[in-house]
Amino acid sequence: MTTPVQPGSNAPAVAKVGGSTREGQHRSPAPLSAAKTPVGPGTVTVVGLMLAVAVIALGVIGVHDALVAAGTVNATPWIDAVARPFSDLTPGVWLVPAGVALVALGMWLLLTALRPRPRTAIALNARTGVFLRPRDVAKLARSAAQDVDGVTSAKVTAGRRKVAVVARATTTEGVEQKITQAVTTRLQALTKAPRVRVTVKTEGGA
Repeated sequence: MTTPVQPGSNAPAVAKVGGSTREGQHRSPAPLSAAKTPVGPGTVTVVGLMLAVAVIALGVIGVHDALVAAGTVNATPWIDAVARPFSDLTPGVWLVPAGVALVALGMWLLLTALRPRPRTAIALNARTGVFLRPRDVAKLARSAAQDVDGVTSAKVTAGRRKVAVVARATTTEGVEQKITQAVTTRLQALTKAPRVRVTVKTEGGA
């Protein structure tokens, strides 16, 4: 029910619906959900492509032999040509290792299918899910290392768990500790701090 407004009154119109009062209420939007960790295709993709090619090949063989059986194509069935050399084989000891190998292959395919896909980024301390690629982490670490006094150049290799820094400096005295501290501080925004390994070589040295 709506309450009428008296003529000449400056009071805002208030609507009552179901006993509740609404007067220009604005609801704030729902917060964004955290992004999922980026992952790579995984080994199962390669295995799937290989199996797909094998199935296509079997399909081509089946179509060819069906055409031969129907008399459309005058040729020898491919399945017969492949199976004929094995028609005279008899059970033997060799079947045991062959069976074990097939079981092992099947277990490997099953584990490959269930294996989680590898992560391709490193998470930052953020509520909405912010990630850095390993090469971006390497850039941050290289910038931090090159800012250390005495360092002339630095090469960095970064992964999800380890960062390796190879720096050249005018002197090696105390530089390794300074680079380690600088890189660790620069990467402290990561959710899991990687291990930092620093190698310092003198300028012009091997």
